[in-house]
Amino acid sequence: MKKILILILSFCFLNTNAQVLNKIKNEKPSNTNLFGEIAMLEVEYWDNEDFLAENITTYILGLSSTINLNKNFDLIGSFGVSEGFSYNFATSNLALKLSDNFHLFYGIGTYYIYDEKWNPKGLDGNEPSRYDFGMNMGLQLQLSDYIGLIMRYNILEEKEEESVGSMSINGLSFGLILK
Repeated sequence: MKKILILILSFCFLNTNAQVLNKIKNEKPSNTNLFGEIAMLEVEYWDNEDFLAENITTYILGLSSTINLNKNFDLIGSFGVSEGFSYNFATSNLALKLSDNFHLFYGIGTYYIYDEKWNPKGLDGNEPSRYDFGMNMGLQLQLSDYIGLIMRYNILEEKEEESVGSMSINGLSFGLILK
């Protein structure tokens, strides 16, 4: 809970600081948005000695902050929680502005996966970690001053050979952005 509170305060500080700097430059201020997504994930995991693959629908609620870097690029930071396949995440995306309302983005993030299906194994007798790195790419379209659409492809862990005990998560998500 402390980590989530720290992230919220950090985004608020970044957003407030960016707005002050942008007002000095007479540019459009940065903003913070609430978003909700539905993700269709393909999850491959080990259950006892059986390798299983499942398609799982997950609901995501998060907060994102957009900082204007220049006229062509924005930096979008976001964090959120999910239900269905349970994980928390914090991501950072570099977004190419194709217009004032349309962005293409690519980024990386860290994910804390606490779903019961996810049973990582430590290498060489080391303690396994539920933290994992991933990437996402997608597009964001702002329909009006208050609502937008987002679509992204998420890769939390790529497929490896089944014999080494690897697990993978990837899939598409679609959602709404509220200012």
